[in-house]
Amino acid sequence: MTELFANNLHIITKRWPIVAAAIKSQSIDQLNAHLVIGRDQTISVNGIQLSSRHDRIAEAQLFINTLPPNARQVTVYGVGMGDVPSVLIENSHYTRIEVCILNLAVFALLLCYTDQREWLDHPNLTLHEQAGKTLSFPYIAITPELNLVSNENAIIRDLIIFELNRHYVNQKHINDMRVESRFKANIKNIENDPSANLLIMQHSNPQCFVIASGPTLEDHYDYLFKQRQLPESIRPLMIAADTALRGLINHGIYPDIVISIDINIRLDHLPIEETDNISLVYFPKLAPEVVEKWKGKKYCAYSKHKQYDALANSHPKLRLYTNGSVIHPIIDLAIYLGAYEISMFGCDFCYTKNKTHAFWPDGSLGPKINNAKHWILNGRGKRVPTDLNFRGYLRSLENYIKTKPNVKFYQSSLEGARIQGTQFKDFNR
Repeated sequence: MTELFANNLHIITKRWPIVAAAIKSQSIDQLNAHLVIGRDQTISVNGIQLSSRHDRIAEAQLFINTLPPNARQVTVYGVGMGDVPSVLIENSHYTRIEVCILNLAVFALLLCYTDQREWLDHPNLTLHEQAGKTLSFPYIAITPELNLVSNENAIIRDLIIFELNRHYVNQKHINDMRVESRFKANIKNIENDPSANLLIMQHSNPQCFVIASGPTLEDHYDYLFKQRQLPESIRPLMIAADTALRGLINHGIYPDIVISIDINIRLDHLPIEETDNISLVYFPKLAPEVVEKWKGKKYCAYSKHKQYDALANSHPKLRLYTNGSVIHPIIDLAIYLGAYEISMFGCDFCYTKNKTHAFWPDGSLGPKINNAKHWILNGRGKRVPTDLNFRGYLRSLENYIKTKPNVKFYQSSLEGARIQGTQFKDFNR
């Protein structure tokens, strides 16, 4: 323990004894840290600089300038080198400053080698040992620390990154000429095929199996096959993602409904010849030849995204929630059809078992396991490789689940991503 650490910790112990105890329990030996010198000095931790090495105060001011001009309170996620809270306390306009530590070990390292007493002792500031699981607005995210978060703060990291990218992604979709072209190419299908809300005439079931194509689906093929042998009157409704269908049919499993929403799905992704008794629900981004060659009943639906507003006005259809993943509209449709107990299979949002998908060879649907640069926690609390978009899809699903308090959600595997708001159920027991 350095003298600087003792002096910093003395203030924290006096003001926030629980936070101090958490900091004292940390080891910094596992951190690869060194000083980086430019016009200023900063610390590099595991290859990530905690701040600029040239003008730290100017950088802090850039962060603060992102706040709404009328903000009186602010939450700061991460500490960096402590520059943002140091600048914030100098402005009496900010009457409440909440600082959330994203990695206790990194913060302990900072306290060992820098003097943070001025902002730690400020009466308008509160220090939190963790960031919680919901974003507080307005906020500042110390972006270097998003790459250093501890497991406990993975959810808030994902929500911050989702927010940082949301405007860009929405604009990209609105201006996507490929989508507009697909809408036009599908206009006859849109006009000829009924809205997906008519499915309620055939399917009204309190239980639904939601089938995605994550690697853990392979653990449940036998169970799902047995379920499909039950009389239709007692077995759960089964709605599958398009990319799960080949694996399912390869094991003799025929779902009631398949949903397809992706502009990149092709005929060769689907066992079209086996679809006589399977209903298709599609968004008109889907390739028109897929819709036209599908042998079973076909129903059209739209996303709730404003990209679909014009179509919805001219050709009304059921609108389903989606935020990037086909899992979202599957679950939304299941609830529309009356399900209040939803069990998820293959909804992994990560590359567990060193695979990207059930059934499909690595890379055949796009993602490759060796290209995964991000991680997420699975049901056992272990880090599993994933891609950035999968993390966003997961957090969007968790936010959706929060809006459905009367629906029970089960996940079938602890090897896939831990989904907040669900319970684990061992279907193979």
